[in-house]
Amino acid sequence: MKGSITKNKKTGKWDFVFDAGANPLTGKRKQIKRRGFESKRHAMDEMTKIKAEILANEFLDLAQISYASYMEEWLQERKVRLQKSTFETHFIFYQNVIKPRLGHFKLQQIAPVQIQKFINDLVNDTSYSGHTIHLVFRIVSASLKKAKILKLIKDNPTEGITLPKIKRKEVNIWSIEQVNFFIKEAKKIKRLTRCFIGFLISIYTGMRQGEILGLRWKDIDFELQTVFVRQTLTQNAEIKAGAKNETSMRSIHIPNKLVNELKLYRKQVIQEKLFHGQSYHDNDLVVCTRNGKPMIPRNFRKEFYNLIEKIGLPKIRFHDLRHTHATILIQQNVNVKLISDRLGHADIETTLNTYSHVLPNMQKSVSDKLDKIIGM
Repeated sequence: MKGSITKNKKTGKWDFVFDAGANPLTGKRKQIKRRGFESKRHAMDEMTKIKAEILANEFLDLAQISYASYMEEWLQERKVRLQKSTFETHFIFYQNVIKPRLGHFKLQQIAPVQIQKFINDLVNDTSYSGHTIHLVFRIVSASLKKAKILKLIKDNPTEGITLPKIKRKEVNIWSIEQVNFFIKEAKKIKRLTRCFIGFLISIYTGMRQGEILGLRWKDIDFELQTVFVRQTLTQNAEIKAGAKNETSMRSIHIPNKLVNELKLYRKQVIQEKLFHGQSYHDNDLVVCTRNGKPMIPRNFRKEFYNLIEKIGLPKIRFHDLRHTHATILIQQNVNVKLISDRLGHADIETTLNTYSHVLPNMQKSVSDKLDKIIGM
């Protein structure tokens, strides 16, 4: 760390400056400057002291970087890439779960045995569910995978770690009869919630809640009867460009019945826009408040629960309408790859794992058909 000490001609006092080196995590170089020392000796003593402190600083020695220090930098990168609510969740788990247990380890010294002990302790000493432990592990694994890419570590110590089994949640769905009953009875209600169009979109497309609430009129091609998923609405009612992942950016063909319902509902939205005039918040959203603002997701779900209670159907989560859509298609022997594309799943395996409860019935239908077409 070269430096220099000079006398300031204007003040008559002594100043120093030296290169503190580059932060290996960010690559940024830093100069340390101090001014106003009464003598050259005082300036020299202070510069020597600061140099010693910097030499002891872990950022200047890759071997001494702690996992906590690395995570602080890595999380800044994630903050830009992740949805706000997702990042906040990950940061809370880092602060409360990961940092207290792993943060003190040197990054290059973390071994698989320490990661396995970390997971074992979460299983045995906490009340965290299997889903939560898997999420925490994914955060740690992703951070160390990036550390390997940056050549800060030779191997990723999270590879080969044994995780607890996740108990599969029972998927609650409506039958075709219940879906038809829901639509028929809802239309009989005098003051039907404006959110009903969103419920229909879910039933006919299997779109996620955020995708439905972020859908714009310009994302619907009425001639081609196609909906394009291009943006979403977060749980904080913030519009976010893009979708959950790359495969979630997709087009979905919609039936005539939904096209007609959308055209009818659009007339209502146009009337509301004219009524409010300049005070209308024109986000071009299909599902929105009367003055055009994004619909708060929890209010949207509340409207759904209130409606099914009025109608008298078994209560299901709003997300279960997506499951209902997929299950109905599977029961109608629609190609699973087509269903996977429609739902925006990352791969067909996700679809098969999610709806494995429906497959046994499908297998029977296949064997019944074989009995009919192959003679003995």
